[in-house]
Amino acid sequence: MKQIKKDVVVIGGGPGGLAAAITAAREGASVLLVERNGYLGGQLGSGLPFLGFLDKKRRRIIGGFAQEFVDRLEAAGASYGHEYCPHHLSTTLIDPFYARILSFEMVREAGVEILLHCELSDVKTENGKITSVTVAGKGQQIELLANVFVDGTGDADLAYMAGAECVKGDEDGVLQPPTLMFNLGGVDIDRFADYLAANPEQLPHAVIPNIEEGYDAEFIRNTKSAIFLGLNPLIEKLRKEGNCPVYRDTVIFIKQPIPGHVAINTIRLLTLMAQIFATLVTVRWRPICRSPR
Repeated sequence: MKQIKKDVVVIGGGPGGLAAAITAAREGASVLLVERNGYLGGQLGSGLPFLGFLDKKRRRIIGGFAQEFVDRLEAAGASYGHEYCPHHLSTTLIDPFYARILSFEMVREAGVEILLHCELSDVKTENGKITSVTVAGKGQQIELLANVFVDGTGDADLAYMAGAECVKGDEDGVLQPPTLMFNLGGVDIDRFADYLAANPEQLPHAVIPNIEEGYDAEFIRNTKSAIFLGLNPLIEKLRKEGNCPVYRDTVIFIKQPIPGHVAINTIRLLTLMAQIFATLVTVRWRPICRSPR
């Protein structure tokens, strides 16, 4: 088995793993970044925005590597910077496609080495300390040795496989359902804002109590980094009519720094997959399981 030894090995090339790998390399460490996908950035490439850069007084309270990333996005026309939001305090849109490019650029500049298409498969420990990890990809396994291992998987895969204590779900073991994000083009925001102005009950004030004044049709129309959530009465009406197959009570979309594009954050995947599975069992699997006699 091939071996690679570095000062620091980071498992996972999402936002946390990127920050860890790049800043460690800038301090002079030899760094290897391992990512299971064929691109870097993780959720940066989903269309989700950054939240929480501003406080209630609209002061920027986050800096460092995160702000540097936003500054470089903004300089490239791939972000509008930070904007106030009556619900989220602040939103910072990022172009999900350019975010991946920038991730590669910053890793290259820092001198970080990369292993793509590699999945964590084994962790070796001694006296409670990780001594090596094994990653697998493209028909080979590679053992990685380092003085420091950083878990950037997003799901604590490295920590779990190393024997760290963990819990799954809430107190009842219920998991938060994942969402299948997708981008939608050709969206007429002005027409949608007109609909909200004529139907203000479709805004979420009745179901989300902590939204400050100003979250209205004109906010959605005029704020470049707006996140819309609502349409609860419309969804309820469609569900009663049998025309809403997704078990979600709120539609969420996020404007993108791409004209006419929004990112949809609505589909709860576990529920959807359960419906698909039930359909397959009923319609397809039962006939296949019958005896040919």
